[in-house]
Amino acid sequence: MATKANFVSFFATMNNSLISRTCGVWFARCFGVALMLSLVGCEKDSFEQIDIDIATLGNSSTKPIDIERLESEIRHFCGDCHAPPPPGSIPKAGWASEVDTMFKIYEQSGRNDLSVPLKGEVIEYYRRLAPESISLPTPIEPEVNPPLEFEQTKVSLVPAIYPESPEAPPGIANLTWYDAAEHEVLEESLMLGCDMKSGVVFELKFEQQNLTFGRQVTLNNPCHSTLSDLDRDGVGEFLIADLGSFLPEDHRKGRVLWLRPSDDNSFSVEILFENVGRVTDIQTGDFNGDDQTDLIVAEFGWRDTGNVWMLTQTGIENGIPQFSKQRIDDRHGVIHVPTNDINKDGHMDFISVVSQEHETVELFLNRGDGSFRRQSIFSANSPVWGSTGIDLTDFDADGDVDILYTNGDIFDTFYIVPYHAAHLHENKGDGKWESKVLGNLPGIHRAVAGDLDNDGDQDVVCCSLISRPLEGVSTNDLDAIIWLEQTSEGEFIPHSLEKGNCNHSTVVVADFDEDGDLDIATAQFEDAAIYPRSDVSIWWNNSIIPQ
Repeated sequence: MATKANFVSFFATMNNSLISRTCGVWFARCFGVALMLSLVGCEKDSFEQIDIDIATLGNSSTKPIDIERLESEIRHFCGDCHAPPPPGSIPKAGWASEVDTMFKIYEQSGRNDLSVPLKGEVIEYYRRLAPESISLPTPIEPEVNPPLEFEQTKVSLVPAIYPESPEAPPGIANLTWYDAAEHEVLEESLMLGCDMKSGVVFELKFEQQNLTFGRQVTLNNPCHSTLSDLDRDGVGEFLIADLGSFLPEDHRKGRVLWLRPSDDNSFSVEILFENVGRVTDIQTGDFNGDDQTDLIVAEFGWRDTGNVWMLTQTGIENGIPQFSKQRIDDRHGVIHVPTNDINKDGHMDFISVVSQEHETVELFLNRGDGSFRRQSIFSANSPVWGSTGIDLTDFDADGDVDILYTNGDIFDTFYIVPYHAAHLHENKGDGKWESKVLGNLPGIHRAVAGDLDNDGDQDVVCCSLISRPLEGVSTNDLDAIIWLEQTSEGEFIPHSLEKGNCNHSTVVVADFDEDGDLDIATAQFEDAAIYPRSDVSIWWNNSIIPQ
């Protein structure tokens, strides 16, 4: 019934009915994630907390409806494509437009093989079982003596990056830190930013706490970068996922771009893959064992477009890598496809997070010849769950890869809900995964792990992305950036770093000033420029380091 729309990593889709009741600019902010799966370890407990007990609800109408019959009809109609949404997932007032939109999507699909329930009865079913409102988590209380002290440096992209458009609002979808100590193809560490609104890809370099801009280039709608050395010349290049449009659309303008440093403080640009839908992520690996670098490409698309592709390198012609393509997954809504040898069999695998109506995280295990076996890690069992991305990390330091996962996309329903959170899908070995909620944050868009307090375990930093003109809601008191302090194994205390400015689609953790502790970087995603500009913010960790 529903096609899940969402921003991501960050980021790509929204419903016309929702646009009609909110600002049109926020249609543009929907990036369809992140950023952005049918698996084991379904976190059903999270949904049971928002399920509505029919016996406890008053009727929204005196007109009798057959709840049992409608439940069966909805299960067969909606459930043919995805799990039916729980009535308690959004308030009563939102269901009329939500159901109307989903019926339109079915009508436009051209299908006529399903028994279609009466739309009015479906609306009444959801309105009758939905709550009047949904309580949100209590914002984090300000602390007199927080365990860590951060000092913010606000970085304006004017005039260095936007010289001809000083009023341009930032639309920074992604920041990625590349540490030269970890990548021998880099001469110096740098941060690469992708502004999907202006089209600019830019370098930001650090000398202690002094920042300077490096190379930059203007593309169409870049949203994510990945370091590579495809031609094996020892010089680092960047793969850029180019959406091809700022607004969510079905088209063939998405591209995989290869950026090589040039001598004029810019990049040369080569197109490696094109004529596809909106591309949100590109990752590298040798997937067929021929000692050449291949690519996994997430084509988020929108409603009619969307795939996961493997681009197998076939050689280099005139200095440009050549690829053959193979479709690995034909679902739309893929946000991220990070690569790793998950089962340690010597073959590169990848993990996919799929949003839209699917809302799943899946492992694609490489058989060794470039073909994959799909394994479920997590399924939300609701099309309005709001996946926004994943990040791979050995969170519990046991030698295997775990998954940090977020669900906080509000650009499908435009409601802030309490089940938005950072989750850990812990790798228990032998194909088993255990899911747990680490902390809640309405509108959470990204979470990354790092030992902020230098106590030997992993903490988590989270940021939120919520529309400023969200109907009837003030974001002034909402937490925008939080960090979750791990005080003992699996136990976390939340701390608020920023409130009100819920306009961050990306967050990065690294020791930018090389003083021995981890700092934080965030970026703005706005519909209008805010002064003083803080297009990128660096939060310097100036705390005393435990010895």
